This record gives sequence, structure tokens and C-alpha cells, in this order.
Amino acid sequence: MATSLRTPSGGPPLLTECGLMEPALEMEFTAHFSRADGEFAVESAVVAVTRVIDAPPSFVAPVLDAGRSVSKCLLARSAADECRIVLTADPSGITVAATDDVNVSLETVDQVAAKNLPLLTVVDGLDLHHGPDGHVWVVWQGPWRGTDPAADATPERSAQP
Repeated sequence: MATSLRTPSGGPPLLTECGLMEPALEMEFTAHFSRADGEFAVESAVVAVTRVIDAPPSFVAPVLDAGRSVSKCLLARSAADECRIVLTADPSGITVAATDDVNVSLETVDQVAAKNLPLLTVVDGLDLHHGPDGHVWVVWQGPWRGTDPAADATPERSAQP
């Protein structure tokens, strides 16, 4: 498996509605937001992570909605001063997560990967995980648009994290 690519918000889009741009095999983009800066900071972080997607609004809108949902769910369950929203993509689909863990990535080689945390519960269609150190991860997953033109154009939450 390739090393995750990390791109700045000003970089070129790495994702389309059908998947990752070549030669990327997987990628991660993170935007931090402060609880003290309120709803504006959350919205800015959500918009920043979706800017790496070059796709029509019909694909981006549900990802934006997922970003808002995971962030609100996290803020209701964490008192952390700094949080982040993480967008990851690999051949299986796109994942949007909000967490109060500002150090561990969703895909980590040298630590316990957040994606391997046990599922605690599902809240409003979002997977809720608690790490062994007490950090909260709220996760939404969606598939890529299929190559079949009749396929549904919007990402949907999958049944498993």
C-alpha cells in the first residue's frame, strides 16, 4: 500500500467523484478548528477539506453535509479546545471524520490506527469511536460514484467503519 498523500488546501484537487487522481492510491487531508472560534471555524474546516475534491455539487454536497454532521456530533461529545476534521480517500471510498485527537491520523503505521478502533455506537447514522486514550472519533463513509452512469451520484454512509 502506498504512503498517504497529504495536500495543502491551496494544492490541486486530488479527488473526483469516481476516485483518486493518478498516481495517488490514498490520501488524507486535515483541517483544524478551535471550539472557541465557534460555528464559523467548523464551517471553514469543512469547506477546506472539500476543496481537494474536483467533482460536481451533487457529489460534494453530501460530503459537506457529512463534515458538518460529524463536527456537530463531535462537539456535543467532547470538551476539547482544538479539534479537526479529516478527509481520507482510498480505492474503497471517501471517509470524513471529526476528532478531538489532533495527533493520530486515520491511517497510522506506527501507532494504533484510528480506523481500527472498535465501534462504540452509531449516532444519527455516524459511527462513534472512543480511542484507548479517551479521544472521540465520529466517522462517516461513502463510496465513489460507480462507473455505471445509472449509479447513484451521491456518497452514502456504509454499514461498517
